[in-house]
Amino acid sequence: MRIRFHVNQDSLAGLMFVIVGAGALYLGRNYAVGTSLRMGPGYMPNLLSWLLIIFGAGICLKGAAIEGRDLEAWHLRPLGLIVFGALAFSYLIDKAGLPIAAIVTVLVGALGGREFRFREVVILAFGLAIACSGLFIYGLGLPMDLWPR
Repeated sequence: MRIRFHVNQDSLAGLMFVIVGAGALYLGRNYAVGTSLRMGPGYMPNLLSWLLIIFGAGICLKGAAIEGRDLEAWHLRPLGLIVFGALAFSYLIDKAGLPIAAIVTVLVGALGGREFRFREVVILAFGLAIACSGLFIYGLGLPMDLWPR
C-alpha cells in the first residue's frame, strides 16, 4: 500500500497556522509565563500559540491524508488591504484615538471584499467604534485616548 500526501487548501492552511503559532512563540519567548495560579504576561500568548500549533498540525495532517479542494488563485488586493488596515490601526491608535482607528480599520478592510456596500460598512464601523470604546476605555478602564490629542 502506498501512502500519498495531498497538497490542498486544508494542508496549507494548517501549515500556515503552525508557522504563525511558532512565530508567536518565538516573539513571546522573553515574557514570563508563570503558573496557572499566578499567570505572567506571557501565559495566555504562550497557551494560544501552542493551541494554534496543535490545531494547525491536526488540520494539516487531515488535509494531507484526505483529498480536498485544490488551491485557488491568490487575490492580492484583499490581502494587501487587510494588512494595510491593521497597519493603519497600529499607527492611528496613539495619534487619533480608538474610535477613529477602529473606523479606518473597518473601512480599509472592507474595501478588500467583493461585495462592498458603503452604508453597511459605515454602520458596522461606527458600531464597532462605539462598542470598542465602551468596552476597553470605560468597561475595562484601559489607558487609551478616546480622541486625538
